Amino acid sequence: MKARRLLMPAILALLVAPGRAGAEGLAGRFSVAAQVGTQSEIAGDLTAATQGTLLGRPASVLAKSYRDVYRPALRLQGVIAYGVSEHVELFARGSYYKAKKAGIEAGSFDGQPMFAYFDQYREYGGELGLRYYVAPRTRLRSYLGPVVGFRHVDEALVALSAPDAGTALLNVPFSQGGTLAVFGADLGLEFEITPNLFVGVDTGLRYQQAPSGFDSLPELGGFAANAARWTAPVTATVGVRF
Repeated sequence: MKARRLLMPAILALLVAPGRAGAEGLAGRFSVAAQVGTQSEIAGDLTAATQGTLLGRPASVLAKSYRDVYRPALRLQGVIAYGVSEHVELFARGSYYKAKKAGIEAGSFDGQPMFAYFDQYREYGGELGLRYYVAPRTRLRSYLGPVVGFRHVDEALVALSAPDAGTALLNVPFSQGGTLAVFGADLGLEFEITPNLFVGVDTGLRYQQAPSGFDSLPELGGFAANAARWTAPVTATVGVRF
């Protein structure tokens, strides 16, 4: 216990002690970083609750969110930034994300359970943003700022299956995909290991424009919601500043 009391002030002093990079500040310096993490789905429906017919029989679809259908997977990002002042960096970021698909019970067909199997979700995109560093002259520093960009999303198909009714529809067009607008905000924490090397964690919120859907099963009442969505990327960062 006594040793812990002696060590804690020393550790805290090490974390907040200014290093050479802190003395120089961010202004006029470039940084390059790699980010690896995942993404959480917060809001946005993929299918809409609707009723109609399918192959001449009564059918219904339940409202399901992106979180119901896709499982979090790997997000990869690369960032280039430049310090325009002591507190502010401007950055450009490229990203790639591929979510794992999952079969779900999507509704009913002729009184029997109907399942949906969606294509794997894949996107790549780019963002421009600003980071405001609260205390740029310390080794442990936090930042926040706005982000705007785009995501290019693949076209998606869905397979519908009602095994107990002996019916299956394969390769039903669902989402047209395309290039979608994105905006949001970042919040992060960065720790300077050496004057040129840093690590950190980064999170935030993203609003993503809704993709266009196909009206491939109009008798079912337009079950493709393809709504806009809110997500929260979470990544670990390693980078160099020079």
